[in-house]
Amino acid sequence: MPGTFAVPDGYPPGPAVVVVQEWWGLTGQIEMVTQRFAALGFAAVAPDLYRGKVATEPDEAKKLRMELDGERAVEDLKTTVSFLKNQGATGIGVMGFCMGGWLTWELAYSDARLKAAVPCYGFAEADGRELRCPVQMHVGTEDHFEPAALETIGESLRARGDGSELFVYEGAHHAFMNDQRPEAYSPADTDLAFQRAIAFFTEKLGAPVPV
Repeated sequence: MPGTFAVPDGYPPGPAVVVVQEWWGLTGQIEMVTQRFAALGFAAVAPDLYRGKVATEPDEAKKLRMELDGERAVEDLKTTVSFLKNQGATGIGVMGFCMGGWLTWELAYSDARLKAAVPCYGFAEADGRELRCPVQMHVGTEDHFEPAALETIGESLRARGDGSELFVYEGAHHAFMNDQRPEAYSPADTDLAFQRAIAFFTEKLGAPVPV
């Protein structure tokens, strides 16, 4: 399976993060996210769930998303977790965006090897399942979620008592963390979300490799 892998000097051992793409595919923006993690002391790998296909238009992205086998995608992510464990990762988390946010939830429901999950503007219903790790969700108020639904999600996460939490960003749109989408990108909210995610991963995965 193709993908992009970024590591800090001195790794392994150390914590690692699986980065899950949006419906556009494994774009340069997703590659930059892996590099951002590596610069902060976390190994990061983004598997190419579309196997080399990248969309540039919404209709094309929608088609690729519809063609994606969700069960196979989750298995691809589990394979990525295995890869990181074999590489010497001491604690593994996952962070995904949009479609990747949904898959982040799916992985959190199905892989007990994870220590933390950070879905960004994506969601998956429990359907009777239990989360296997703490979850920190990020979403903007101008996304497609109803306020009542967000309140329910937030309450259920906080009730876990394991540090799980929902962060809602006032005025932020869907894909507010994607700097390739100028109509939605919010630099200040992106920086804050990353700060919160890094603190969460540090707490749950262990201290990053010194850089």
